[in-house]
Amino acid sequence: MTPRLIGVDWGTTSLRCYLVDGTGVILARQSSDQGILSVPPGEFGNVLANHTQAWRSAHPGLPIVLSGMIGSRQGWHEIAYVRCPARLADLADAIHRIDYPSLPAVMLVPGLDTRNKDDVPDVMRGEETQIFGAMMQRNLTDGTFVLPGTHSKWAHVHDGAITAFATYMTGEVFAALCGHTILGRLMTGSDSCHDGVSFLRGVCASTGEGGPGALLNHIFSARTLGLFDMIPGNGVRSYLSGLLIGSEIRSGHKTSFGASPIRIIGNPELGSRYAEAARALELDVEIVDGDCVAYGHLALADQAQL
Repeated sequence: MTPRLIGVDWGTTSLRCYLVDGTGVILARQSSDQGILSVPPGEFGNVLANHTQAWRSAHPGLPIVLSGMIGSRQGWHEIAYVRCPARLADLADAIHRIDYPSLPAVMLVPGLDTRNKDDVPDVMRGEETQIFGAMMQRNLTDGTFVLPGTHSKWAHVHDGAITAFATYMTGEVFAALCGHTILGRLMTGSDSCHDGVSFLRGVCASTGEGGPGALLNHIFSARTLGLFDMIPGNGVRSYLSGLLIGSEIRSGHKTSFGASPIRIIGNPELGSRYAEAARALELDVEIVDGDCVAYGHLALADQAQL
């Protein structure tokens, strides 16, 4: 198989590089914790050159397509967002080229922005490439895509265009509650410990009645259930996770992004948690491998005729 390009998913805390052939298959890969926040100003080109040197030596002239936070204000070069609804061609037209010594063509993919009914903006960088990659990989033109993470994204796709999306700070709020509030005092076991029973109890608790602010009340139950030994210490974290993820899914599915099935893209472990919660809420769900980002890089390269 002949390499077609080098795809790079460069986020806030991680860097993932892929050697991709002309059909979207990943021929080789490497990753590191050199996310954009760990790279000194002016060093992005050097970091990229070091990580791709072996591939470039073996396959000179391959274009390099970068997506993610590398195109943000804290990254290599800030690129303006493309407004939704956005098609693959709209992203390709807005790709920004960087000329850097010793590197071939380096192309930065722009992110997307949208506005909700109150004209409040929302943004994404990197997820759009994964979504278009999943569409290309599975030959889809419509659907709901969920990308769990620190800032989870729910995106609606219609007729080949990402029409709108919404961000939920589920992962960041979960980390803050565990690490910086009284809730964490009752949590035992490692961060990776998963109590399935407590997790599903949290998901079910997310369906409790209540108006605006009800979630703030439900969150405190993570303390009281642990305090009265109604949930074991090693299950409090899982209960809180289920409560927050369940609340996110219920909200996301009630919006215009609620078409079925829900397609979850990203980290397999976190994706499986979302799928577990969605099924407990009687929703149809499919898991899409996060490697679909390589299909997104390839589709953009082909569209831009790189």
